[in-house]
Amino acid sequence: MNSERITLVGVGVAHLALLGLLSLSWQMAFRELPQFEEAVPVEVVAIAETTKVTELPKPSMEAAPQENIAPSPEPAPVPDAAPEPVNPDTPSPDPKPVTKAEPPKQPAARLDAQELSNLIDKSLPKAKVKPRNTADFAKSIELAIPKGARLDARATASLEAAIRSQIAPCWNPPIGGADVKKMTVVLHIDLQRDGSVIGRPTVVSQTGATAGNADYARAFAETARRAVLRCSPLKLPPEMFEAWKSFELNFDPSEMT
Repeated sequence: MNSERITLVGVGVAHLALLGLLSLSWQMAFRELPQFEEAVPVEVVAIAETTKVTELPKPSMEAAPQENIAPSPEPAPVPDAAPEPVNPDTPSPDPKPVTKAEPPKQPAARLDAQELSNLIDKSLPKAKVKPRNTADFAKSIELAIPKGARLDARATASLEAAIRSQIAPCWNPPIGGADVKKMTVVLHIDLQRDGSVIGRPTVVSQTGATAGNADYARAFAETARRAVLRCSPLKLPPEMFEAWKSFELNFDPSEMT
């Protein structure tokens, strides 16, 4: 009986101890739990079965054209400033010469035959050729002399004789041809102011040429051209340049050889 009581008392004590432990652990656990804040109401919205989403355009596989951007030009190098030359003494510039006004040109005066003859005689040797008819020669030079001026027969003969006396020694006409004594050639001659020939003299006319002596006639004219070129420049009075700058001259073996 006593043993049973002791057993029951022990069991009761054990239960009390167990309940005390459980109570203590519960209080401690309750203290450690976090306190929840006030609940926030949440509105529930029904979601459609199929949500419509706008599809974004697919990126194009082609590369966008790139703009050609010209590279900015590089700045040109700045050359080093050259040292200024030191001139010990800069001479003063020479004064410009004073240009004198040209005097007004005087109108062409009438040519004096005696004056022309005197000028030719002083500047040229006397002609050693036979006299001939000067009508053709005078006609050719009248076109070149100033308007209003005229050369008489004496002045024309003196000028032509001066020209022929210089050309005759340079002329060697061919010999042995048929009718050589009847052959002549007239050349047109242009001269510069210093007496030199301009270009080649041209044939104006020729006599004594036939079909049988055509080659000889061409050689005859060519020797006359060579004589003019060989004797160039001619020594003629510069004061009478307008009278002899362009003329026609007859080459006749009977008069110039």
